[in-house]
Amino acid sequence: MAFGLATAEAYDSQLPWWAFFVSVLVALVFIIPTAMILAVSNILLSLNVISPFLAGFMIPGRPIGVMLFKVFSTITLGQAQTYSGDLKLAHYMKIPPKITFWCQVVPTIWAVFVQIAVMNWTLGNIPDVCTNLQRNHFTCPNGRAFFSSSIVWGVIGPRRMFGVGGMYARFNWFWLVGAALPVLLYVLTRTLRITFFRHFQAPIMLGAMAWLPPATPLSFSSWGIVGLIFNKWIRNRWNGWWTTYNYTTAAALDAGLILSTIVIFFAITFPNVTVPQWWGNVAVFETLDATYAAILKTVPENGTFGPATW
Repeated sequence: MAFGLATAEAYDSQLPWWAFFVSVLVALVFIIPTAMILAVSNILLSLNVISPFLAGFMIPGRPIGVMLFKVFSTITLGQAQTYSGDLKLAHYMKIPPKITFWCQVVPTIWAVFVQIAVMNWTLGNIPDVCTNLQRNHFTCPNGRAFFSSSIVWGVIGPRRMFGVGGMYARFNWFWLVGAALPVLLYVLTRTLRITFFRHFQAPIMLGAMAWLPPATPLSFSSWGIVGLIFNKWIRNRWNGWWTTYNYTTAAALDAGLILSTIVIFFAITFPNVTVPQWWGNVAVFETLDATYAAILKTVPENGTFGPATW
């Protein structure tokens, strides 16, 4: 809190001191419910939309301030969720909480300096970095998403888009739909005793759909099949193994994915090693999305994008 407030006040951050406290308070409010959903479903819910939405109303016309507000709320919540998951894994592995805590704090402090150093080296030494056509796919999707978010919510602002008379004002009804859906499922399950609806959880349904744009139907089907095998078939048939090893197996698969990604990058991608060519790794890069050709209209020279007036 001290370092965050000092950063917001000492630099031209466009983030007032009171907005800084609000951003942290928003994360604090959502920690318990989202961590409960994460523990049950392994679905990470975030504040990627509601955080800049609120900031755009509170500090309009301040794109950097909106971006920092999003960081101090969204990233704070994400780190808390990740740390809670690490504590849970340490509990399964019978590692004391104090050791787990220091294993988090020390690498976090170290990562502050390493990440800044890596970022500065990357921006100064990799040709065409953060462009769509970068040869080794250093396209910086998260950085560009944060930049776009700061422009949309900070420069244009939610009031122009979602306020009274805005282009998307009717979208605000979906806040009520999202709030009413859990109540509806509760009534159907607990009051009307329709047991079929006990399989549906509104936050999980809506949260899972939030991951669909970057994922594909293949990703979702694989996710569903693996989930049914481990959490239905194995749980019912070998409950002892499931109780003891299911969570650690999931963590091991995540760790294996990360390690294999690092090995593949340094052994194949970075040195430009030619791999066997087949439909599965060739056709996927020839689609309209991959070639950035899925565009119906382009902005003419000296033209503008969006409505002429707001």
